Amino acid sequence: MFTRALAAVLIPLSLIASPLGAAEWKLDKSHAHATFMADHLGFSTVQGQFRKFDADIVFDEDNIENAEVKVVIDATSLDTGWPARDKHVKSKDFLDVKNHPEITFVSKTVRLTGENTADVTGDLTIRGVTREEVFKAKMRRLAPSPFNPDQIIAGFEIAGEVDRTNYDMTYGAPAIGVMIPIRIDVQIDKQ
Repeated sequence: MFTRALAAVLIPLSLIASPLGAAEWKLDKSHAHATFMADHLGFSTVQGQFRKFDADIVFDEDNIENAEVKVVIDATSLDTGWPARDKHVKSKDFLDVKNHPEITFVSKTVRLTGENTADVTGDLTIRGVTREEVFKAKMRRLAPSPFNPDQIIAGFEIAGEVDRTNYDMTYGAPAIGVMIPIRIDVQIDKQ
């Protein structure tokens, strides 16, 4: 079951034509969150989110080995709940959103690790620097909507850690956390 559900999030519309048997899915932006954390001097943990991101989703249940995902995050939508900090994180010291307004992830491989889990390896691009990263995906649920049994919904948690210094963000390291935990929660609807 997970194999089919994972595939639902993994083939971007922008990278391939929809083959026979493939179905389109849509990201439910009202039930999707991209969050991160950063250690601050060992005294506290700052939490933040990106308020705007999107994904293209298509899959063929019979061709899971070719699964792919593409996520585009609007880096300018960063929100840590403190405007002065947001301005600094958006500056050249960190994300440099003026010159690099998007963060992207494009998967290269998907490897099932359990009935409801998988490792998704792909290229993450931040500040114009691209590095290979591995994120862990967990399917929460794949089922008809309780409000509309004709609508199929899938939900996933995707998590990992990124070393920000690999993306030319060395300001304050190591006093300001270097390893940044990331979590993306998504709900998608079959079209």
